[in-house]
Amino acid sequence: MFKSIHNRLATVVLVGLVAAGSAGRVESAGFALFEQSSKGNAVAGAFAATADDPSAMFYNPAGNAFIDRFTLEVGGFAILRPTARLDGQSPYPGAGYSASMSKSLYGIGHGYGVLPLSDGVKLSVGFWTPNGLGVPWQNQDAFRGRFISQRSDLRQIAVSAQLAVKLSDAIAIGAGPEVRFTDVRLSQNIAAVNPFTQRVVDVAHVSVVSDGEPAKVGFAAGLLVKPCERVRFGISYHSHMDVDLHGPAAFGQIPSGNSQFDAAVAQELPFGKGAQARTTLQFPSVTMFGIAYEVTPKLTLEADGYYTTWKVFDQTVLQIDTLPDTVLTHNWQNTWAFRAGLTYKMGSSWVAGGFVYDQTPQPNADAGPFLPDANRTGGTIGAGLALSEHFQFQFSSLFLWFHERTITTSKDNFSATYQTFAILPSVTIKSTF
Repeated sequence: MFKSIHNRLATVVLVGLVAAGSAGRVESAGFALFEQSSKGNAVAGAFAATADDPSAMFYNPAGNAFIDRFTLEVGGFAILRPTARLDGQSPYPGAGYSASMSKSLYGIGHGYGVLPLSDGVKLSVGFWTPNGLGVPWQNQDAFRGRFISQRSDLRQIAVSAQLAVKLSDAIAIGAGPEVRFTDVRLSQNIAAVNPFTQRVVDVAHVSVVSDGEPAKVGFAAGLLVKPCERVRFGISYHSHMDVDLHGPAAFGQIPSGNSQFDAAVAQELPFGKGAQARTTLQFPSVTMFGIAYEVTPKLTLEADGYYTTWKVFDQTVLQIDTLPDTVLTHNWQNTWAFRAGLTYKMGSSWVAGGFVYDQTPQPNADAGPFLPDANRTGGTIGAGLALSEHFQFQFSSLFLWFHERTITTSKDNFSATYQTFAILPSVTIKSTF
């Protein structure tokens, strides 16, 4: 009988933690973030063709070729979720059950600098947050999805140095290496059927924290073309990366009250043995296409399309000491995001607004408490206020509505309707010398 218990426990641990190994699935389209400057955010990310401030390092590295003075830009975002909840569906967790994510505050930083080396060559150095955030559920020990996930967090910072070259007054290119540092943290409970009571009980809590900040090198590149005075075309690319992660898997036993059952659990799971977990996360490439049109010398419109190769996130392989390797299938799909923005200039100041529609790459079978992802629609506002000849204060905010999504075919057999609304305010200081 206990051998059967051991086999079931091993299956629960492996299936749960292999999903946790991919716990970077947290927010935005899949787990990508495109809010990398206040001005870019003000126009909903429709900035690949305009790209006229140092954050072009992210939106289009070629844009910095047209910056003629030493320029610095430093700022950050806050991510708020006033609404993030699920309503249960039958058979599990059941109609009438509801749960909410904790109202945690997440901060995201960015900083860029552009140094002219000559009239046609500019050196840019900067950092931003291409992926991140988290999914923390309230009342974690009572949360009915606690055997799938209680909390998952991903942090990733990109650091880059780029050269932008102006080939003519109408054409520029830019490129450079991009180093990303990634950190993952997650936790969940483990369940098993107590053979003496025939009830499902919590038998263990497990936390996985990646060691250090695993680094991976990719690249970014861009092209900007001005075919006439009022029109700009831009295209940029950030490469795909596979990041290898490893760290301790800490198992803590939760007593059931039955000594025989607890002994069987203790034989199966590596309590106090310093088990190590290893996995690889696949981060997709992103290609941005943009066209900007100067309606008047003061008013500019831009429309962009972002293509993200989420299909690389097809499966996760997890290795845990003393347990067999396991493969979990995701089958995510490549997606498009559509962005549009307008900017109105007032001397050295500006105001802006925008709209975004973003597709989810996640199929129904892979959706659940790790990531209740969905298509989303958003609107943005923002402004840049000239404080002096050398300083500008920028602020913006994205208001993001996730489309209501009902999942009844989850591979975890967790059926629910998810509703999420997020606000991403940003502030940036820009200095020109």
